[in-house]
Amino acid sequence: MGTNKNTSKVDLTANKSALVKTFFTSFENYGKALSYLSQSLGLDADSKKIEQAIVDSKNVNSSESDRMSNSIKATSEVSKNIEAKLKDEKSSKLSVEAKVKYSQAMPFAAKGLIGTLELRPLSQQMASGIQANPIDAVNQLGTLSKVIPTVPDYITTILSVTKLIVTGAEANNIPTTDVKSALGKF
Repeated sequence: MGTNKNTSKVDLTANKSALVKTFFTSFENYGKALSYLSQSLGLDADSKKIEQAIVDSKNVNSSESDRMSNSIKATSEVSKNIEAKLKDEKSSKLSVEAKVKYSQAMPFAAKGLIGTLELRPLSQQMASGIQANPIDAVNQLGTLSKVIPTVPDYITTILSVTKLIVTGAEANNIPTTDVKSALGKF
């Protein structure tokens, strides 16, 4: 008996378009949520950083791998700062103006999570395909083959920060139904 090889090979080229489209749709929504949240928490530099990342993500003169990598980096950095701020001020109340900005973030956070839910199986399948045959992956995907394996960590960041966002919203009587519904799907 020979070894049992998995004969179902991942078609990286075919899945690439779906992954890239899903990623950037999810990123744009989640980025908008991060921008509003940054503004509500007084993190103006982070708001500007994520807004610039959204603009940069649409620059077709940059490679998909650069745009995706920059989007992941900006999301991670801004999320980290929002997370720290929410943990520091977990029990404090937001001003009326800050509550408005925080509330504006919620629909975008829900849409971003729904996109992230769609992104999860695509990224896992692609990462497995890349790991199974790195040479084919580089030939089929180019530098994107280096970025795709970072997407699962990006998803984990989004999930953990979104849970804190919900906690902060609830502490300030901001409706969270849509976001909690999206979180429930994970």
